[in-house]
Amino acid sequence: MIKGVIFDLDGTILDTIHDLSGMMDKMLTDFGYPKRSLEEHKRAIGYGARNYVKNALPPEAAADDAIVETCYQAFYKMYKENTNEKTKPFDGIKELFEFLEEHQMKMAILSNKPDVATQTLTKQWFSVYNLTCAYGERAGIPRKPDAGATLAVAEEMGLAPSEIAFVGDSETDVQTALNAGMVPVGVLWGFRTREQLIEAGAEYIVNTPEELMSLLVSMN
Repeated sequence: MIKGVIFDLDGTILDTIHDLSGMMDKMLTDFGYPKRSLEEHKRAIGYGARNYVKNALPPEAAADDAIVETCYQAFYKMYKENTNEKTKPFDGIKELFEFLEEHQMKMAILSNKPDVATQTLTKQWFSVYNLTCAYGERAGIPRKPDAGATLAVAEEMGLAPSEIAFVGDSETDVQTALNAGMVPVGVLWGFRTREQLIEAGAEYIVNTPEELMSLLVSMN
């Protein structure tokens, strides 16, 4: 029986691509590097902000740790000041969260986005819901797909890992669920394809938040 859901943030419950890509492109052009296509941005996201910067840089720049750090600090500053310009929940997420509350399922958010930005966006868009917790990447705590933070969230929820569906749009989220002994559910409205999620080991894949509601009901 599924009694709780842990959500990824970017590409899963929030459509953040335009703010992320806009600030990344600004950082790249400020340092004299070419912009990336939207598809390239989508492929680069999901592994933490520093890795997003590294993936967006040209190979020769990405191989230089000092350049990566300088570009990361510039991107982080710009994005922190422009976290919520174009970002909004995906269609159906409001109804999904209301559905989960009505069915007394516990909810939490776990992201590889820096914790400051995660807290800002969670407060803006999801403070009306009874979330157990919401965390981004924090110093000294390994990011997803490491199971440590995920299992700590499960403990805060008061649930066994097997009672939790981990819902995300990327291979990282699927691997996180598998590493933590949770049910891996991939969503197709985010940054990855069905094939990528299947290859990563997703047990279930849904096309819409409405499909996710039906899936969670069927699990119980």
